[in-house]
Amino acid sequence: MTWQDTAVAPSGTHHLRGGVPLYVERFDEVLKFHPPGLAPVRRGEHAWHIRVDGSPAYSRRFLRTFGFYEGFAAVVSPDGWHHIRTDGTDLYRARYAWCGNFQGGRCPVREPDGAYLHISSEGEPAYGARWRYAGDYRDGIAVVQAVDGRSSHIDLSGELVHGVWFLDLDVFHKGFARARDGDGWTHVDGRGRPVYGRRFASVEPFYNGQARVERFDGGLEVIDVTGRQIAELRPGLRSEFASLSGDLVGFWRTQAICAAVELGVFDALPGTIEGVAQACGLEPERCGRLLRALAELHLTRQEGSAWWTTERGDYLKATHPWTLAGAAVEYGRRFARKWEALPAALRSDAGWRAPDIFGEVAADRERMATHHRMLMSYALHDYASVPSA
Repeated sequence: MTWQDTAVAPSGTHHLRGGVPLYVERFDEVLKFHPPGLAPVRRGEHAWHIRVDGSPAYSRRFLRTFGFYEGFAAVVSPDGWHHIRTDGTDLYRARYAWCGNFQGGRCPVREPDGAYLHISSEGEPAYGARWRYAGDYRDGIAVVQAVDGRSSHIDLSGELVHGVWFLDLDVFHKGFARARDGDGWTHVDGRGRPVYGRRFASVEPFYNGQARVERFDGGLEVIDVTGRQIAELRPGLRSEFASLSGDLVGFWRTQAICAAVELGVFDALPGTIEGVAQACGLEPERCGRLLRALAELHLTRQEGSAWWTTERGDYLKATHPWTLAGAAVEYGRRFARKWEALPAALRSDAGWRAPDIFGEVAADRERMATHHRMLMSYALHDYASVPSA
């Protein structure tokens, strides 16, 4: 009896061939058959693999089982994840926090401490390095992510293929890999070099020399390997005119946040419009407008008649350990005036001199306290991962 023409029943409890059940047994869950003709099944707290006739492939039971790839299947035992052979015996003694599937004689696994690596079909580490993440191999190359969050390609021995690191990366497909750098998504060649100059919000793999991409304005198009547009599938969803207009009134956001901090709105939340207005000495109708404006900035949210700060808005409370309340006033009041002098600062004949910002701060005791608190918040955020001495 062959397994290639079988399918999982819509109920997910058994397998079919031509719409007819393969066996009498029913399970809580079944997955597809994989070579050499075994399928993962689960009933209650026990999982195993079955043959095409529904009989068990071995006597062992696990917490979870997955399909066989290249002769090995990932399973979950009470002591961790690992791989078994088709007869149910362990491929190796080690246990992991997670296991992938074998592709090209390699399989990604995650150790209990969170580090990723690849193991060989002998169950041994394929190399000495450890990664923040490691993906499947394809044609002898895999994507790995370093501790700094950037990704590159490695070969079967764990050596870097080109040594170029990206914010995000995919395996090679038809000679090109999807890659994202600081400017957006592109396609790179085997040496890690972008094959065209454009960048996109997203890209698909090349298919017969062409790829579907999404522009930053939301438009969709098809490009060739030089990045040239072959066809536009959807016009842009965002108007550059409207986008520029939004930038021109960007100061509205800064001023709205600054005003809310100065008025004590964030510290008065949660509360109703009337309650916040009374606590902050505001006119209720105008207080409601301000809360709705802050909601558009994802700083507040409404639940029934009550208004709350969002996780983002919490940073503008004076009591938050990483408070940016002082930064809102500094940028909205004091720094805003500095920007008015930008034309004079750029002209060669204006005689403009750079202001002594730190001297100004030092001369105002109240401003110095809020300025230092602002700098402390940035330091606590930026250096949170640095261990203390």
